[in-house]
Amino acid sequence: MGTGVYVYGLVPEDVEVSGDARGVGDEPGEIKVVRHREIGALVSEVPLDRPLDTADDLLRHQGLLDATAAEVPVLPLRFGAVLADMDAVVDELLAPHHDDFLAALKEMEGRAEYVVKGRYVEQAVPREVIEAARKADTRTLLDALTPVSVLSAVRKPSAEPDAVHLALLVERDRQDELEEVVAEFADRWAGRVEFRLLGPMAAYDFVMGARRGGDEWD
Repeated sequence: MGTGVYVYGLVPEDVEVSGDARGVGDEPGEIKVVRHREIGALVSEVPLDRPLDTADDLLRHQGLLDATAAEVPVLPLRFGAVLADMDAVVDELLAPHHDDFLAALKEMEGRAEYVVKGRYVEQAVPREVIEAARKADTRTLLDALTPVSVLSAVRKPSAEPDAVHLALLVERDRQDELEEVVAEFADRWAGRVEFRLLGPMAAYDFVMGARRGGDEWD
């Protein structure tokens, strides 16, 4: 059935990738940059006879984007975006949407996403009041994090014990300030909420194409 070109995300034209960077698939292909004017796409070749649906594929997709976001601006595309060939990457993706992508990349300059997740300690909060406690705690923490973030988004709880689940777009040089706020709340709510801080990562919650692929740019 031949091969297609898997697209991970969009980057500035001058981005270089490590020669040992590899992508999705059973035999991961070399990561390349397809360039057009001032932007580029991170891609790798993939066989078309094998669906990209494993946990390893998803982890490689996210891992490449998150490692990129720690260094340079990147616009993540949804998992599973495949085009016919390298020419199609330019003709169908980069060229028609060049100005939109370039503007979005400039907005991401020096910024990355961080996720703050807190979970209630078992039996620390009665089940019948978890929803009310979650709303109050989310508002309190969000108010404290707003000064160190550019944008924020409240994620839906993934499990009942979830206390807070926030995505934040943050200037990378303010990561220390973000960590200080989270550490302060971890101390303040010790014994009631356990915290995790993830990032820097690609701005999945703040880029349309991360959720629905390239459809928004058509």
